[in-house]
This record gives sequence, C-alpha cells and structure tokens, in this order.
Amino acid sequence: MNNTDIKVLLVDDDEMIRDCVAAYLEDEGFSVYSAASGEEALPLIAVIRPAVCISDMRLSGMNGEEFIVTAHTFSPETGYLIHTGMMYCLSDELSAIGMSADDVLLKPIHDLSKLVNKIKNCAATRRCL
Repeated sequence: MNNTDIKVLLVDDDEMIRDCVAAYLEDEGFSVYSAASGEEALPLIAVIRPAVCISDMRLSGMNGEEFIVTAHTFSPETGYLIHTGMMYCLSDELSAIGMSADDVLLKPIHDLSKLVNKIKNCAATRRCL
C-alpha cells in the first residue's frame, strides 16, 4: 500500500507539534488532516474516515480519551494512536475498542520513523481500513 492511500488525522492542541508532525507525515507521503481539539476533529473523522487518528491526551475541552471513544462510534474502522507527553495507562474503555499499550507513543518522539512504521503497520494489517 502506498502512503498516499493512507489518510491520517492528527489531533493536538499544540500548534507547533501539530504542524511539525503533520509536515513530516506529509513529506512521507501520507494524506494528513489536522485539528486543534476533539470538538474540531469529530466532524472531520465522520467525513474523511481516516485510516489512523493520532490524538494527544491533554486537549482543551474534550480530552483525548473522550475524543477517541466518541470518534470510534463515528468511525470504528479507524485505528487510534495516542501521542502524549504524560505517562498514560489505557482505560478499560480504550482497551474495549481494541487499543493496546503499543498504541501509546510518548512525546517527544525523537525518531518519527517509529510513528510512520506504526501508521503503515496499522494500514498493512487492515486493522484500521
């Protein structure tokens, strides 16, 4: 599968992180969409049906966990990754939708190729298509 076939939605309220990660993923060939909040991302996820959604946990308004649980109802075929600056253990709700500790990436990711590999693996296994 070509990276250009993979839609990625990036949800982070830190504009610099959002822009840098989005630019890197675009350079890798992914189709990237961005949102600054869960509330902004929900209508996007329902329309674009991304293969992968990468969300921060500390978001203004709806937090990342609330966003993922709600987004999953709109797009259960989407794979969800957490990109957070805090130590985070998955809740029972996130485990119930199929997430695991492998889906949690700590900021900063010094080697963004790890994120690229997570996205590709998700798409290759058709877990999120």
